[in-house]
Formats: sequence, structure tokens, C-alpha cells
Amino acid sequence: MPGKSPSWEDADILLRLDLLAAQEETRKAIDWFRTTHLGQEAPNVHPILRDAPEFVYVHRFIELFETMGTLVKFHLVSEELIHDRWAVRSIWEFLKPTIDRERRTIGSPTLAENFEWLAERNRAWADRRSTKPKAAGK
Repeated sequence: MPGKSPSWEDADILLRLDLLAAQEETRKAIDWFRTTHLGQEAPNVHPILRDAPEFVYVHRFIELFETMGTLVKFHLVSEELIHDRWAVRSIWEFLKPTIDRERRTIGSPTLAENFEWLAERNRAWADRRSTKPKAAGK
């Protein structure tokens, strides 16, 4: 939806996603990510075991960002708004080794495909923003 300004409906969906992110289990997942692994080595170095509490946290992230990707892909929410609010790419890069392992383990190559799609779009969005000329005086 590039070029289209976000609507009030987009804002409402964004706020609903924020409410999803604020749920206790998701909050725990975000806190775990920030305090334990932000800037650390990816889970492919130290795999997250299926029976570990962290595994639940990973799946909370997958569900949240898969939902975002689906909404953006089907033009149900402003892509610009999602990219401006969420750092999808960095979370995808951290979780990718675990998601790849899950895809192999459960035999589902489509697991988190909308999350992955959104992360790639987020990378392109960030690249475009970094190459845009800055307005004078800003």
C-alpha cells in the first residue's frame, strides 16, 4: 500500500496489535528477547529446546509477526504504519535459525511465511528510508 496514507482503521488495527503485544505471555516474550538475547548470538548457536519456556516465547513472536504479515499482505493494514512501528527485520533475523529448524522438524516449509515476507519488505523499507534525502532544517 505504498503511497496511501494510513486510515483511522489502520490506526485501530495497529492499536489492536499493540494490545496483542501487551498480553502477559507476549510481554514475557518481548522482555526475554530484550534482556536475554538482544545483541546476543542467534539461537542456531544455542538451540532453543521445545520444552524450554523460551520456546513458547519464540512462538508468541512468530504468531504476532505472522499476523502482521498476513494483514499487510492482504492490504488490511497500512504497510507503512507497521514498518514505522515495528522492527520486524531484526526480530526475524534473530528468530530465523529457530524458525528454519522448526520448518524442518515439523515438515512445514510455510511456517511463518508471512513473517518472513514482512521482514524482507521491512528491509527494503528501511533501505529506502536510509537513502532518502533529508529535508533542509530537519
